[in-house]
This record gives sequence, structure tokens and C-alpha cells, in this order.
Amino acid sequence: MTTVKIFSSKACAAPIKAASEVFERETGIKVERSMCGRHCQEGEAGHAGDLKGHHFLEEIAEARIHDIAVGGAEYLLDDGEAAGIVQRGKRRVLAMRKSALTVPADNPAGIKGLDDLKRPGVRVGISIVDCLRGMWEDVCGRAGILNDVVKNIALHANGCMAIIEATAQRKVDAAFGWWSFDHLAPGRIKTIPIPDQFCVFRGTGAGLLSFSREPAAAEKLMSFLASDRARGFFTELGWV
Repeated sequence: MTTVKIFSSKACAAPIKAASEVFERETGIKVERSMCGRHCQEGEAGHAGDLKGHHFLEEIAEARIHDIAVGGAEYLLDDGEAAGIVQRGKRRVLAMRKSALTVPADNPAGIKGLDDLKRPGVRVGISIVDCLRGMWEDVCGRAGILNDVVKNIALHANGCMAIIEATAQRKVDAAFGWWSFDHLAPGRIKTIPIPDQFCVFRGTGAGLLSFSREPAAAEKLMSFLASDRARGFFTELGWV
């Protein structure tokens, strides 16, 4: 039996699982799914003097066993192409995610929007790796509040899941995340919309890896994941 191995970021895993299970049933091609594991459960990122690259790509490059990588931002696949990990021209955009603020479920700081992040003493969380890297700056730059918010950054997290955990555990009053985060921690966090004029949209994309052992079957799966039918699994969970 032909087997395609797909590696995805943990925050993107649910719609990938649902869509690939349909693909398996209809094509007879087996899909083995892996999720990033090196940093997803860690809290604050790094140590003094510690500057690391993208954990997402490092895990893929070290394993060299997967056919497809699914990342939460297209720039990750750009970096993968530049490093020779992702094949040039062998990419598909699956869906888009819209930026949002995440707060603890009971929102003790009373965060209602971006302006509340400027208040003295409000603890703001950001991620410095993978799909959320730099997103806070793009949002705050558009809103003209960079100088106010940067003073309140209290936590530099190691990816999506770390941002969610920090929010749920009240280590921050608010954090920059994605609108689709609601399904990852129901009852523990909630998301607050950001006005469209300040929003960031980033692609959840799939790329064919340079060391794929089943490139034809992998491209068939990528085409299915980018189809309108498969995109329904993404939109159900907050993608756009």
C-alpha cells in the first residue's frame, strides 16, 4: 500500500486529520500524520544569548522521512525552499488564518480590543517562532500603537500551543494569536476580533519535500487538501 507521510504544525493538525481521512477512504492511499513536538508544549522561549532558527523546519530536516510539510505561514515554506527542504513550485495554499487576540476564558483584565493593550500593567504575550513570528508587529504597526504595546510585552512564547497555554494559565492578560484558536482550548480561552483594517492574514500551506519517497501520491494529497471540499474542514474550525 502506498503511504504518504505528512508533517504539520500542531495548531493546524485538526483539519488536516479530518481531510486526510476522507482522502484515505476514497483513494486507498494511506496517510501517516505527524505533528511538531519539539517546542509546542514549551512556555517562554529561549534563554539569554540563545538565538535559534525555525523549530518547524529543523524537525522536518532532521527526520527526513516525510513527503509533505504543512505550516501555518507561507514564509516558513519560503525558508524551506531556500534551504532546499521544500521543492520549488510544489506548494499549495490550503486556507488562511485571521489574526485575533486571545484572553483567558473569564478575561479578568477586561480586554476588549487593541487599545486595551496600551494600558499600564497589561501583560501581553507574543510568539517569536513559526507562524506567529512578527505578527504582533504587523498588527500594531497598522494600528499605530507599536510604541505603546512593546512596553507591555511580558512573555515571548515558543509557538501557537505555548501562547494558548500561557493565556489559559493567566500568565498574560492577552496574546496575539489566530481566530481559529478557539477549538484548541475550549472553555479555557476565548478570542477577541481585531478590526479588519489592522488584521493580518497568513496562509496555511502545504509543500512537497525534497526527500519525498512518494511524490506523485503526495501531490495528489496536496491537491485534495487545497480543494473546496477539504477547505470545508478548515472553515469549520475558524480558517477563512
